Amino acid sequence: MTVINTNVSALKARLAGRIAISEVDDAALRLSSGKRLNFGADDAAGAAVFMKMSAQLMGQKAAIKTAADALSLLNVQEVAVEQFTNIIQRIKELGVQMANGTYSNADRALAQLEADQLVSQFQMVAANTRFNELQVVNGTTGGTPYTIQVGPNASDTFTLAITPGADLSTQLPIDVDLTTQANATLTFDKTLSISQTMNEQRAIIGASINRMMASINNLSSAAVKTQVAIGRIIDADFALESAKLAKHQILSQSSNRMLSIANQSKNLLAQLLE
Repeated sequence: MTVINTNVSALKARLAGRIAISEVDDAALRLSSGKRLNFGADDAAGAAVFMKMSAQLMGQKAAIKTAADALSLLNVQEVAVEQFTNIIQRIKELGVQMANGTYSNADRALAQLEADQLVSQFQMVAANTRFNELQVVNGTTGGTPYTIQVGPNASDTFTLAITPGADLSTQLPIDVDLTTQANATLTFDKTLSISQTMNEQRAIIGASINRMMASINNLSSAAVKTQVAIGRIIDADFALESAKLAKHQILSQSSNRMLSIANQSKNLLAQLLE
């Protein structure tokens, strides 16, 4: 059927042109942004997954930083406990020496002066060793430990015990007495128990350091995999988008040409009817 009021060919060509231009715009946006998903309408399901995985990635990165901070805290704690161990070791040596009958009480009085200074140093290390204003070796037996977040989920926590330096700081001045041979022997015996406590603390700290390092490695690996998964959802395929851009640019030009031809054909028909 031949009509003159409605130019069907022109309408179809114009519609095809609009679609082609829209596709050109979409491909150009994806190529310029590098993202396949620029708006929620591009992929509603993908956008929802992207938001959840982005939140997960942020949690993983925050947990890596938190675990690294915990590792730094443990390193500070380990250094302090090592100083405690050296101090106790020296007091124990003095106890062994002064328990020997070849030393006089005057010698023991001099040894006591050194022991008093060592006790003061122990107390100072306990009181002044801090990480971000947190006392890490001045705790008490049964004291509240620190809870550290080491993962993106609320349940991913790690409990960090505080070395009971406050208890030892209080007890050491009482236990360390080298003024007599008998007291020196008692001091030696008591330092054995303290040394055992310090060894246990170093073992706990060492195990905690290993756990923190394992957590950091695991979180780092998980974060990389999460980023890769996010990339599959959101990143544009440059080869595909370039091909689409070229295709729809050609279609846009073709539709414009067809629109011009359709308009010309209507004019020719009008001339025939004159």
